[in-house]
Amino acid sequence: MRFSEGNKRTEATLLKKSFCLFPYDHFARLISYLPQLLITISLIASSTLAVAAVNAVSIQSPNLSVTSTTNLVSPIHLQATAEDTITITGYVVYVDGANVFRNFSPSIDAWITLPPGPHTLYVKAWDSQSNKATQAYKINVVGFAPPTPPVHAHRLLNIDNGTWTVDNDPGVGGTCNHGSIAPFSSNGDPNTNNLPAFDGNGQHFMVTSGCKYDDSLFYRKFSKDSGRYAGHTNFLWDFWFYIPTTTQSSNIQAMEHDMFQAVQLSDGVHEFMFGSQCNYITNQWQLWLPAGGNLTWVNAGLSPCRFSTGAWHHATYFVQRVTSSGYQEIPTNFSPATDRNVSLRYGTLTIDGQSMYLGGTAWSTKPGWSPTLGVQHQLDSSATGVILEEYIDGESLISW
Repeated sequence: MRFSEGNKRTEATLLKKSFCLFPYDHFARLISYLPQLLITISLIASSTLAVAAVNAVSIQSPNLSVTSTTNLVSPIHLQATAEDTITITGYVVYVDGANVFRNFSPSIDAWITLPPGPHTLYVKAWDSQSNKATQAYKINVVGFAPPTPPVHAHRLLNIDNGTWTVDNDPGVGGTCNHGSIAPFSSNGDPNTNNLPAFDGNGQHFMVTSGCKYDDSLFYRKFSKDSGRYAGHTNFLWDFWFYIPTTTQSSNIQAMEHDMFQAVQLSDGVHEFMFGSQCNYITNQWQLWLPAGGNLTWVNAGLSPCRFSTGAWHHATYFVQRVTSSGYQEIPTNFSPATDRNVSLRYGTLTIDGQSMYLGGTAWSTKPGWSPTLGVQHQLDSSATGVILEEYIDGESLISW
């Protein structure tokens, strides 16, 4: 476009007026205000962070009532989330005013074992500057059932198929030790008509008693890749067992079933022995618990426990690692320095479909083991010159 002299003069006039709107001294003055402007912006941002707060905490599972008591089965699968203007850093679950679970995650997914009867439960969520709790819910534990493991759980299946070890060392206990492993298959006893597993394989444990108190231990360890489950604190142990009709209850002193884990923690390797047995002499179910300053067999209050012969029995244990205070704490990322679950807690036992609350907390020991995970069964005789037999089948151990 061509401009006439008049248009050029008009353009120059407009440009001069534009510069007059923002003269140099105005720009200089504006620049001088920049530090104060930045401080103001910083204060606004700080005040925004200062009012950051947990807005709401919501329990997705179980479905609790705000107006009445909710009947539940233990262990309780508790799932919760929270709303916040910043990141949630963790949760604490309280039952009857006591801490029963703690984590350091944006959400919560926990299995909490409670004894029968009425309880009060609430959940508190935290961020870096605030916290908020749900209302207190009234619950009533009316029964028990094994938990459902999460998809990401570590599964050791068909443990009964593989290489087992017979421990006849005097440290097992008893006056003598004469255990052996025999072939599993039989056309007579055990009764294969109700064999629980699908592959027809398992373990056949025997003690040919050479003295009155003849004890032998049968175990299988999983030490390879033990780091894969070192940080696990929940364990679901499941197996079937069978006592032949030729093994008389009067010849058994005790029938023992144990699950164990050895974990490298900040002060060394801790061994967690979840020990249980049926004491055939007293017909009492017993757990390996503290008493008189030591770990020993303590009655669990469950009787009778002598198992019928000639039929398969199904056992399922749920046990946990917990802190010395009795609650479970899940660190954000497992490491020996962050794992504070140095004690063990007995949860539930299910025998032939009947679930029972065990309860009881014990400390771990430091026997000088290497990290491992495993299971074991023990036969103890109460008579000389008798044969005790036990078959194990369909055994698994799931941990998370």
